[in-house]
Amino acid sequence: MTRSPKVLRPYGYPAQFNTPRTPTNVRLVTRKWLPAHKLWQPLEVALFTPTFDADLVATFNRIPVGPRPFVITFESHLPRLFGYENSAAFRFFSRRLADPKCRAIVPISNFARRLFLDQHRGGPYFDVLQEKLTNPIHPNIQVPETRPRKDRREEKTLRCIFVGGHFMRKGGLSVLHAARRAHDEGLPIEFHIVSDMTMGAGSGVWTDPSNLDFAEDLLSAIDLPNVQHHGKMANEELLALMSTVDVSLLPTLSDTYGYSVIESFAMGVPVIGTACCALPELISHGETGFLVDVPVNANGVWAPLWKHDHDGDEYSRILLETAADVGDGILAHLSDLMADRDRVEAMSTAAFETARERFCASERDAKLEDFYLRLLETPYNRERDPCGKTTIA
Repeated sequence: MTRSPKVLRPYGYPAQFNTPRTPTNVRLVTRKWLPAHKLWQPLEVALFTPTFDADLVATFNRIPVGPRPFVITFESHLPRLFGYENSAAFRFFSRRLADPKCRAIVPISNFARRLFLDQHRGGPYFDVLQEKLTNPIHPNIQVPETRPRKDRREEKTLRCIFVGGHFMRKGGLSVLHAARRAHDEGLPIEFHIVSDMTMGAGSGVWTDPSNLDFAEDLLSAIDLPNVQHHGKMANEELLALMSTVDVSLLPTLSDTYGYSVIESFAMGVPVIGTACCALPELISHGETGFLVDVPVNANGVWAPLWKHDHDGDEYSRILLETAADVGDGILAHLSDLMADRDRVEAMSTAAFETARERFCASERDAKLEDFYLRLLETPYNRERDPCGKTTIA
């Protein structure tokens, strides 16, 4: 009997979305890794775990340092050594990506692909890295056979949900601005907020100032009667709540992907998000949700993010101004949907169908397994794959 290849993946939440959920042709083993970055921060990019028994390592963001061949999926930059771009560590891990042991480099979005190419353009390994760089393979999710969300067109209240641990980064201030306006105008809109309210540069949130006093008044809107703050929820509870709402909100300022978008779609919930990062690749404006415009650079990054001192008054002013502008855009779309409940149901159906067609794990597993089996035979090379056979979604 021929032994099925053993594919090792690291333990972690993102790995669930970017490897097969129920493989049949490979043996997928999940293994914990050593958090070596606690000894030296640049090692956060490395994957330290026993790999000698694996035929292939399927990793996410972290670059293996062992002897086995690997395929690496990533969400933005790679190596993820922010502030160490001119260091020996950056050169070492870039060489690891260029090494033949690295069989393919897989972006989860075109946004990630652009950032990676921009990061390495002009570098010594650009050509070989570009050859290994596949077309995007979007994350996968378990999608039910039928839409979990029930028809709510007879309901008088429009229900929204916002999910995000990093409250400000994910756009929580915009949601609170919309909630305050809805309350003041007497609009029957409920806002459900699922967040542990992690905020501030001191908490490791790269979009936030250190001092949050500038947002004190807006943050107080979380106590409004049309806002329900749920805190952090287990994923099963979250999906159950998500299936009872009409619209999901992700007005993010900085997001490498937006997993809550595809989770919302899987429940049959359309999404209102900002037109930055990877969200325009996920949300079809007017069909599966809406995109609210924000200024972005050539790569799709929110333009003000790295142009200002985050602890300066100007940046705080921009954050409040953005919250107001985006919040007004959110409320305009919510008001339109409130007046046209048939459209809500049509968008709900479109969102669910998109989840089934683009992100469904049961459809994705066989294609990912086939990709792994091909990589065991030969490394990926873009010149041999001009038609983009690795485009799985």
